[in-house]
Amino acid sequence: MMPTVEKNQFGFYSVLNKPTEEEIEEYYSKKYYQEEKATYSHTYSEVELQFIYNKIEQRFYYLIENQLISPNKTYSLLDVGCGEGFALKYFFNKKWDVTGLDFSDFGCETNNPDVKQFLITGNIYVNLQKITQTGQKYDIIWLDNVLEHVTDPLGLLKDLKQISTPTTGVLIIDVPNDFSRIQEKLIELNKVNQPFWVVLPDHLSYFNQEGLVNICKTAGWDKKGLLADFPIDWFLLNDASNYINHKATGKQAHFSRMIVDNLMHDISIEKTNKLYEVLAEMGLGRSIIGFFLNK
Repeated sequence: MMPTVEKNQFGFYSVLNKPTEEEIEEYYSKKYYQEEKATYSHTYSEVELQFIYNKIEQRFYYLIENQLISPNKTYSLLDVGCGEGFALKYFFNKKWDVTGLDFSDFGCETNNPDVKQFLITGNIYVNLQKITQTGQKYDIIWLDNVLEHVTDPLGLLKDLKQISTPTTGVLIIDVPNDFSRIQEKLIELNKVNQPFWVVLPDHLSYFNQEGLVNICKTAGWDKKGLLADFPIDWFLLNDASNYINHKATGKQAHFSRMIVDNLMHDISIEKTNKLYEVLAEMGLGRSIIGFFLNK
């Protein structure tokens, strides 16, 4: 479809010429948070903070609803690529045993310094190997907007299986939903003139539901459920709110989707999850959230 990406054996697209591990480490440790990209703003409004914690809570409830965890127990959690530390903070407040890995402590120090003590910084792969050597196992592994960035997603998934609690360990993965039906429709209708979702060097893999499930199955993870999130790319069908062609509308689109998502969450977390389950089944929603059990 594009000269820079190709569909692989799992059914999703991946970059042909990937950067080296050294280049990736330098990029994320020195540039990603410090350059204050739009998705990693240094400060958040009350609406944004509520949205962030609501998304974490929706996944927590999904774990309970699908009997992957008990609401009356505490668990060990490893957040790989923990970024600004919001998931660490949420589960620490629930008395869970939390650990975070990231290349830099910049995001966590800026937004959640009180959980920085649980953060291990440096090369994530090296630190994962160190954890493996100790024999430490985690009940819940949190992989939020990380898998699309790595050069070897299958290798990472296999590494995570090694440190997951046998038979009951759960892996939660959040990745962008790319080359989706709505994105294809946007190209077809000339609402966008190029695949805006291909973002280099940030994203090296472009997942869909089938591809994510296939690669996880190959690594030894059994799918227990999928959720979508708010289909913000629907805004692109309206010329007045097309944030790709009119960048100035981007913040308003993001704010609007947060308002709607927060409202749905307030009405019913259970029904919000059901709605996002249906969207996931249809291949819609801007992201895919997968729940996988250590087989």
